[in-house]
Amino acid sequence: MRARTVPAVAAAVLLLSAGCSRGAEVIALEVGDCLDQSELEGTEVTQVDTKECTEPHDAEVFAAVGHTDGDYPGRAAIEEFAEKECTARFEKFVGVPYAESEIYFSTLSPTEEGWDRADDRTSLCILLSETPVSESLKGAAR
Repeated sequence: MRARTVPAVAAAVLLLSAGCSRGAEVIALEVGDCLDQSELEGTEVTQVDTKECTEPHDAEVFAAVGHTDGDYPGRAAIEEFAEKECTARFEKFVGVPYAESEIYFSTLSPTEEGWDRADDRTSLCILLSETPVSESLKGAAR
């Protein structure tokens, strides 16, 4: 078994605005949504362009982790909890334990601003494929 590390964690923040965009708000992403890793670059991600999973893509939302209500616990606590929960849910979606998989994951977690202003209490678990795929990674068993 090889050691695995989770790639850098991005933070999600919902900025409320009247403008219209062709992308989806991060807060609206759901399990099974496919996208490109390039959509997740930066320290704060607010909008992403999703794709049909039959189109080439290299990222897919595989779980949503709910955080408890209350004051924002801090970025480190959010990330630690999300990583633990995503690791626990990985095998059910992909079909093999994370430590044995060739697929990595990252998390997209609420920022303090999103927590306070938009009541965002959800971290997303996102599969990251090293090469583009044209299907869902659900049950990929690799």
